[in-house]
Amino acid sequence: MPRLWRLTRNRYGRAVYDALARRGITATEMIEYVADLEDAPAADGGSQRSAYAVETCDPSTVTALDAPIKELQSDELVVAALEDDRPRGYLFCSVDAAHEIHPLERELRFEGVYIRRVFVDPDHRNRGIATALVGETCRLARKRGEERATALVALDNSPSRALFERHGFDPNRRRRYVRVGPFSHRSVRPT
Repeated sequence: MPRLWRLTRNRYGRAVYDALARRGITATEMIEYVADLEDAPAADGGSQRSAYAVETCDPSTVTALDAPIKELQSDELVVAALEDDRPRGYLFCSVDAAHEIHPLERELRFEGVYIRRVFVDPDHRNRGIATALVGETCRLARKRGEERATALVALDNSPSRALFERHGFDPNRRRRYVRVGPFSHRSVRPT
């Protein structure tokens, strides 16, 4: 049987999820990953990293990847992987900020660095780009005196979960949310 993320992490799975949400039916489970930046492994993109540069950039730099830059908060940064000045991947990060988490239909406040929207161009995946993006973001945060980093990852997103675990992020909590019409249920449990 295919892994769950292969069934749900595509345009068809997204279309079903969105169609149900429009009818008032939604359910999600997200894992909150937390890393102590003082203990996190050093940034290491591997030997392939030399082919691209990882740096903070202007949001317009990643528009070629259809990045949802309209949802950026005013103090949020874009970290991008560039190869010959062309974006190959990006992530968004903020410090001590509150974000609307749409799948949970709730606003959450994150202490320290919050990493979200990690994306790598499909033609450039499995080259260490996401690893380099997260590693460099943690390195920059540590350099700026931040002690903690957090990421929320959907339960079915196995590749992202593995990415954060490789960087020393530990699953801290499971956040569940279910809504059927006017009835909803939320739960937050330690992992």
